[in-house]
Amino acid sequence: MRYILFLMMLLPSGLLAQTDVQPKITVETPTEAVTVGQPALVRIKVLVPTFMPEPPVFPSMEQENLLVRLPERATGPISETVEGETWSGVQRSYRLYPLNAGQVDLGPQSIGVTFADPDTNAPVKVSVELPNIRLTADVPDAARNLNPLIIATGFGLDQQIEGGTDMEFGGAITRRLTAEITGTTPMLVPDLIPVIQDPLLKAYPKEPRFTESEDRGILSGQREDEVVYLAQDGGETQLPAISVQWYNLGTNQVETIEIDAIDLTLAPPKWTPPDARTLATIAIWAAVAALGAWAFVRWSRPRVVAWHHARREKYLSSPEFALKRLKEAIQQRNLSATYAALDLWKARAASPATAADLERELTQIGAARYGVHALNTVEHWQAAKSALGLLGQSHRPKTEQLPPLNP
Repeated sequence: MRYILFLMMLLPSGLLAQTDVQPKITVETPTEAVTVGQPALVRIKVLVPTFMPEPPVFPSMEQENLLVRLPERATGPISETVEGETWSGVQRSYRLYPLNAGQVDLGPQSIGVTFADPDTNAPVKVSVELPNIRLTADVPDAARNLNPLIIATGFGLDQQIEGGTDMEFGGAITRRLTAEITGTTPMLVPDLIPVIQDPLLKAYPKEPRFTESEDRGILSGQREDEVVYLAQDGGETQLPAISVQWYNLGTNQVETIEIDAIDLTLAPPKWTPPDARTLATIAIWAAVAALGAWAFVRWSRPRVVAWHHARREKYLSSPEFALKRLKEAIQQRNLSATYAALDLWKARAASPATAADLERELTQIGAARYGVHALNTVEHWQAAKSALGLLGQSHRPKTEQLPPLNP
């Protein structure tokens, strides 16, 4: 008989027998809502009137926001009486953990069954559609405001610090947090260490590590988060405090776990002298800069000196310079210097006749100074200074006048 069954299993699918008898499939699902993160037990029974030369191909049930676990001895043989006859088969149990609240619809599912034909014992392969499987996941009222949502029978948080809190520049400190959870999967535990934006620290997080175990259908496990921080500069900072809220299924209350902040003192970076290569680079660039500066000065200095000399010569030959000399001579009440400056100004001014008032006052000063009776010249000097105002209007360059064409 065993050899016959072996040969039947080797037959190609196209030669498999056809029969009107179909397997009997039943699905058992919870009728009440299940709490998020807690298991919903789903059983699938497959019965055939003969036997199964191959095990049934059960669906995986995997989908988004649904954790699927198979308990110990999840699949086992069964037998039942169907219409007075004993049918044999297989039963599989699933534990489905909804991760979000709401309806969970597993959609179309099928199971592949191979069984012996009741008349010929030839293998028959069929694919049977399963009844629609729906679950309802709910959240206790007290836990509705939790974000992230942690619902368990036990939860604990442990912190470990590796490294000193007085850090040198470039030094490292490691923060490790381990969460232990009972009554659900550790996959529901969120990131434990918050991301910080701190110019004094550079964070290097590691991938979280999960461990999960099951004891008589109750899940538990750990999540371990670890971040290494490197000191980037000197100053005072801290690793922030951590607060995690969770719902305790045993007490039906929200509980809070607090982890204190870690104060850090960071030393500023120490000065280190540049190495030989850096010094050589600096020297080369300094030499290049000095050579460029020397070349610029060498090229531009004669031009600058010539420009400055030409500008000074132009000024010295201008009526403005002559007027300045005249003002200084009058200020000093130096009559001879005043006449010399006045002659120089008249030679350069466009309208020498404007100096008539000044010449008149200078004549009075000369008469008072060199006459038979010495007179007071203060008023005449003041008048001479006032007459300078007219001379300032004659600073246009003097132009040569052409003689008349028809004298």
